[in-house]
Amino acid sequence: MKTVIVLSSITYALKAQELLKNNGIYANITRSKAVRGIRGCGYGLQFDQMLEEKAKGILVAAGIPIVGSTEEK
Repeated sequence: MKTVIVLSSITYALKAQELLKNNGIYANITRSKAVRGIRGCGYGLQFDQMLEEKAKGILVAAGIPIVGSTEEK
């Protein structure tokens, strides 16, 4: 399973992707149906579900607002 963290803009998604990469979490930027279901114009970062809590902690500590999250197969 994959987790998708939804962010409000491509700018946040790019910053978050780089921040996570620097902390050993490799994430792909996505505009999947799951992201559009939470926020029509948002962007998501998709990564391994087991890393969700660590990733959220890193993003919150960096001041990157998280709109929501969802799971994808």
